Order: sequence, then C-alpha cells, then structure tokens
Amino acid sequence: MTQARTILVTGASSGIGRATAVRFGRSGDTVVIADINEPGGKGVVEEVEAAGGKAIYREVDVAHDESVLALVEKVEQGIGVPTVLVNCAGLLQNPSRLVDLDMAEHDRIWAVNYRGTFLCCRAFAPGMIRAGGGCIINISSTSAVRVFPLLAYSPGKAAIDQLTQILAADLGPEGIRVNAVLPGYVRSEQMQSRIDAGLRDEAKMKEQSALGRMVEPEEIADGIYFLCSDAARAITGTILPIDAGYLASTSYQLYAGWTSEG
Repeated sequence: MTQARTILVTGASSGIGRATAVRFGRSGDTVVIADINEPGGKGVVEEVEAAGGKAIYREVDVAHDESVLALVEKVEQGIGVPTVLVNCAGLLQNPSRLVDLDMAEHDRIWAVNYRGTFLCCRAFAPGMIRAGGGCIINISSTSAVRVFPLLAYSPGKAAIDQLTQILAADLGPEGIRVNAVLPGYVRSEQMQSRIDAGLRDEAKMKEQSALGRMVEPEEIADGIYFLCSDAARAITGTILPIDAGYLASTSYQLYAGWTSEG
C-alpha cells in the first residue's frame, strides 16, 4: 500500500483543482485545499473526506507574496512539508483584440496564472529541499503552443512551460520533479459558464479534437496523479498534453496537401 502523502492544491475549490484534490483523497492522502474561495474550498474538504482522504482548507491569494508565505507557514507548522504541490489556481480569458484589451484584466491574469505559480514554487521548494524531494505540477494549456486571441492567458501559459522546464533542471538535483499538464478544452465550471453565456462554441471545441469531445476535469486529475506517482519517478521537465487529441487534430485538419481525390 502506498504511504499517505501531504498534497497541496491551489485553486482547489473548483475545476481541475477540485478534481485533483478528490483524486488524491481517494488514495488516502492528506490534501490541503488552498483557495481564495472559502465556501467552495470547505465544500471540497467534505468531498475529499468522503473519498477516503483527509483534508483541510487554507485561504490563499496566490497573486500576493504575503498570502503565499503565510500559507507556507501555516501548512508546514500545522501539517508538515507537502510532498506534492499542484498549482491549479488560474483565470480564463475571453478573446480580445489588442486595442480592446483591458490592462487591469491583463495584469490580474498574469498575477494569478504565472506569478501565482512562480510564487508557490519558490515558497514551497525550500521545504521540499529540506525533506529530500517532492513533486511540483503546473498547469499549461493548448493555448501555450497554438495562436489564440488570448493576449494575457496564452503568453502566461507559455511562460509556465518554460518555468516548468527551468525548475526541473534547477531542482532535479534536490530530488524534486517538476512537470506540467497541458489540458485541451476542459469542461470546468469556468468553461461551462462561458459556454452557457455564448462565449464559447461547444460544438466547435468538440469537432477540433481527434476524439470528438471535451476533456473532463477528472481526466486531467488522473494525469496529475500519475506524474506524482512512483510510476513517473524518471519523468521531469515534461509538458504532458491531456487534450482529447486537440493538438494532433488541429494540425492534421489544416494540412494543405489534400486533394479532391483523396
């Protein structure tokens, strides 16, 4: 039986973060639900416990240094150094032209998505080093490697890819593995609200993937769980697509060599 671990998941009150927390809970791990949304976070605590794990909610705003450092102190003193850090906190963005982009929105997305990931990695790495190792998982996106009209979100996710590989090289000698998952179109609460509001075309998202469907948050969570398992002990610096074949299918569909004969 696998020894229980301490897992810290940011952005764990919904979406990929919530699914990830529950997945680790099913294995009997202790999960720290770190989120700015207290009611949502405490609801996930109940879900993790119902799945067989232990959980505790801790408030954090990953965009602010003081909040992240306070989280580290509370967790390390109250529970112990996390074995696994999963940086799920993030904001989506609606498409925009350059001249129409609101800079406050731009800065907030960068503050949460990239800077928040960076701050958490920097804050929790020292404890992992003292403990002799650990795992860090970041969240990338297909928009990091495709050209989308997401002027803050896409560059931020591309930066997370670079950060992941830099940290894999930097922290590998300390026994810390750093990887990222690259989700396709995920049916998270944020995405579903945009579909319902007419801001995303569900049929088009499905047709662009090789499997003809969206990805469920639980499927991303399974990939994260694998990357933190002993089965992935030789894997670090990897950006793992979990996209229902979106990246393969979109390139294939755009191939200009097809003729009317075949």
